[in-house]
Amino acid sequence: MRGKSYRGTDEDLLGHGLAPVFRRLIVTALDGASVTYGELKRYLEEHAGFATIFPTRIGFVVGALMERIQAVDPDAPLINVLVVSATDQTPGRGAGAFMADRFGKPHLARPGFKKRNPKAWKAAFDEAADEVYLANPDQWRSLYHRLFGISFAGGELERERALRQEGAEYDYGSGSAKYGSGGEGACHKALRLWAFNNPGLIDRRFKDARTETEFPLDSGDRVDAVYHLKDRVVVVEVKSRISNTVDLRRGVFQCIKYRAVKAAMDLREDVPVEAFLVTEAPISGELRRLLRLHDIRHFEADPDRDPRPPGPGRGRNRV
Repeated sequence: MRGKSYRGTDEDLLGHGLAPVFRRLIVTALDGASVTYGELKRYLEEHAGFATIFPTRIGFVVGALMERIQAVDPDAPLINVLVVSATDQTPGRGAGAFMADRFGKPHLARPGFKKRNPKAWKAAFDEAADEVYLANPDQWRSLYHRLFGISFAGGELERERALRQEGAEYDYGSGSAKYGSGGEGACHKALRLWAFNNPGLIDRRFKDARTETEFPLDSGDRVDAVYHLKDRVVVVEVKSRISNTVDLRRGVFQCIKYRAVKAAMDLREDVPVEAFLVTEAPISGELRRLLRLHDIRHFEADPDRDPRPPGPGRGRNRV
């Protein structure tokens, strides 16, 4: 207990563990990822001032948090389902009662249902995760304030999100070093922000997407833009007018990597991850063949486009 503020008792976990757990789950949701019971236990011990916590108590904490959330907002997404077993990557049986009530399927709450019917359990998890991943930062911030009476402001959210990525070793070409020693160029930044602000111009089906820019992947990479939709996730790599052939080809392979990592982070089975390469100049036939080979779509942005973002109501969210 030396150097620790709290014990792993139910009293301390309920009094001091719910807020940090909710913060960690919020950034996990925004990253389109999940967290295991063991990871959440270590987070509380290493970053929230707790002494050793028995692993079985994490399910208790997460369930208590979800009950408190539903007391202030019965329709809130079931963020507790993002806490999963390291063995099968789905939530524990304690999530069954919440999913049973949400989806009107009482069998999900029956003892042993998860073990007897893993496919039905996974389908319910996927449906619950859909709602969680679509919620935007403002919704989570508001809910956090209503629960705890304190702000989870943008800067704090970004710090918590960075903490989730702690330990990532950024190689050249990824993470904070993605743009090299000179940093991000003006042309790339302008195109990146345009893609972030205008999903509906890249594809009309994306107009209501929740969008993010410089989205952090668990590989340590950052994606220029990500579009979150109910039926798909889209990763976008942009290459501005100053990109040469080598850089454009590199963009194809960045799309391949980002799509694969994002798909691995998202445990839902029926939500595809698509990739777009956005350029400001025509691409060669060789590059088009490479894009087709790897099932990556291309959009050529008008270099003389209106740089201003669209009006309100486009579902944009900068974290």
